[in-house]
Amino acid sequence: MMSNQILFAILLLAPFVGFMFNGIRWKSHNATLAGVVATFAVFVSFVCSLLLVSQLFGANAVPSVGTRFFEWMNVGGLQVQAGFVIDHISAIMVLVVTGVGTLIHMFSIGYMSHDERPSKYFAYLNFFLFNMLLLILGENLLLMFVGWEGVGLCSYLLIGFWFTDSEKAAAGMKAFITNRIGDAGFLLGIFTLFFLFGTVNFSEIIARLPAGGIEMGWTGPMTVACLFLFVGATGKSAQIPLYVWLPDAMAGPTPVSALIHAATMVTAGVYMIVRLNPLFLMAPNALHVVAVVGAATAFFAATIGLTQWDIKKILAYSTVSQLGYMFLACGVGAFGAGLFHVMTHAFFKALMFLGSGSVIHAMHEEQDVRKMGGLRKYLPITHATFFIGWLAIIGIPPFAGFFSKDEILWQTASSPLGHKALWVVGVLTAGITSFYMTRLMCLTFWGKSRVPKETHPHEAPPVMWIPLAVLAVLSTVGGWIGIPKVMLGGEDNWLERWFHHVIAPVPEALGHAVHSHALEWAAMGVSLSFAVIMACLAYTFYVSNPSLPGRLAQKFHGTYRLIYNKYFVDEFYFARIINPLIDASKGLWAYVDVNFIDRTTYVLGDVVRGVGSTAKSFQTGNLQQYAMYIAVGLAVTMFLILR
Repeated sequence: MMSNQILFAILLLAPFVGFMFNGIRWKSHNATLAGVVATFAVFVSFVCSLLLVSQLFGANAVPSVGTRFFEWMNVGGLQVQAGFVIDHISAIMVLVVTGVGTLIHMFSIGYMSHDERPSKYFAYLNFFLFNMLLLILGENLLLMFVGWEGVGLCSYLLIGFWFTDSEKAAAGMKAFITNRIGDAGFLLGIFTLFFLFGTVNFSEIIARLPAGGIEMGWTGPMTVACLFLFVGATGKSAQIPLYVWLPDAMAGPTPVSALIHAATMVTAGVYMIVRLNPLFLMAPNALHVVAVVGAATAFFAATIGLTQWDIKKILAYSTVSQLGYMFLACGVGAFGAGLFHVMTHAFFKALMFLGSGSVIHAMHEEQDVRKMGGLRKYLPITHATFFIGWLAIIGIPPFAGFFSKDEILWQTASSPLGHKALWVVGVLTAGITSFYMTRLMCLTFWGKSRVPKETHPHEAPPVMWIPLAVLAVLSTVGGWIGIPKVMLGGEDNWLERWFHHVIAPVPEALGHAVHSHALEWAAMGVSLSFAVIMACLAYTFYVSNPSLPGRLAQKFHGTYRLIYNKYFVDEFYFARIINPLIDASKGLWAYVDVNFIDRTTYVLGDVVRGVGSTAKSFQTGNLQQYAMYIAVGLAVTMFLILR
């Protein structure tokens, strides 16, 4: 058996070696070689993850597996080790990142086979996985921040991969800048925690939390630190007000959307909050903010998804909405449910993004669902797998999304930190999600064909549909580890036992939870019934009576225009924030830099040059002139002495 240190080293360095291999030969057009090397590198990391996570099971199970390679920093009171750990929280993330990452890399071999720069693409993809592993495995906030910034850089590179298109390049810059705003808040949160606890190590911060020291105000240091950290999470995980980058990030290749914007990077904010869950429970007001922002984002993004026509944009707003669900769970203290939804969402949303990639590939890069329809007969495998993803995301049992979504809604209703209003928003969002995802199925696979005559759709090759099949299986059975207790006769499910020692319970001081089996069954029935009704309504609108949506859009033209234009949020940002900042910057440049600083520099330069020229006239090298200066000096001196 290899030592844990060697396993950690291979786990971390395998994607980095893949990045170096493809990075050195970035001009190569051999997509197969580049893809196989990159996929194998991530698969090696997945195998190492399995070996390390397996130590958390069985009779000889340990609470965590970790290693430290070297001392990274020792400056003043700051001591930071290059240490990595796999425990019950990071175990789920590392398996999802490497497992789903392997499937997405495999899919990319077929999808990017005709691209001009496949080696460069796979190099970026491997480098992203390396940084994501730093983020989730680092034992302290600084290592997490290195990975946090690394995935932000890779996101910029991959979103703008086709940078010759100015729109795609702008999307990459938008993602990069928006994330930097959030990262500033994340840094302030790290600084605040260091000043509070004298450490940035996760376990040491949690160990030094004051017993019973719940902060009920808004200005306490732990509350401020949690709010700063949440600002970082809103940037990385696309929450209001920093969500605007993620829909535009669909400019990158579709597998990038599946990897970065469905399964891994965008869940980093959720993971960070779950990792520090005992700290956040000490700041209930900060958790209220997390819950309200999450619920608002979930509902807000879901409504926008109702009116979009780009297949990837619909899935993008769905991702923003599902991330809102995860933050809603964290905000009501259901951290385990939030991380559970991270896992199930990774399965069904990666499946749907890759499925959309298969559709786009079959439609010769067409993404407008108005030009699709009836694709079920041309893409039977893609349709079957996408159908499973659809059932999972709208929350139909026994598919994965039902169990994680239902757990979040129940915890929102029953947790001491929850609220009925938040539960109502969650149920409404679930219904809207069911409607627009059914709309997507109808417009893409069902109904009459609207495919242009010159387009001949075809099923994807095995290297693309095999990952779809695996993800479809995971989207079916992946939620069974979290079957509600009420369905198990009151017994804890596997997920609750897994998180028992690592997720802190809501303190008694914040209230008591409601535990009524009848109420839980009723809540489950309401949300499921609403989802089914909305799915049937969408089928009626877009298959049975396809003229209805157009008539309703015309009747409610103002509302439709508002939602279709995404509530004009981007326009507001440009009009009230971005353009004024640009104008102010131009003013500072013109009046302060050019007219004041530059002119002052020029005047001072002229003065110095004039003084130098005058002084130079005294240093001509003429001996007679020097003798005259001496004579004049002596005469003046004698006059002053004899006066």
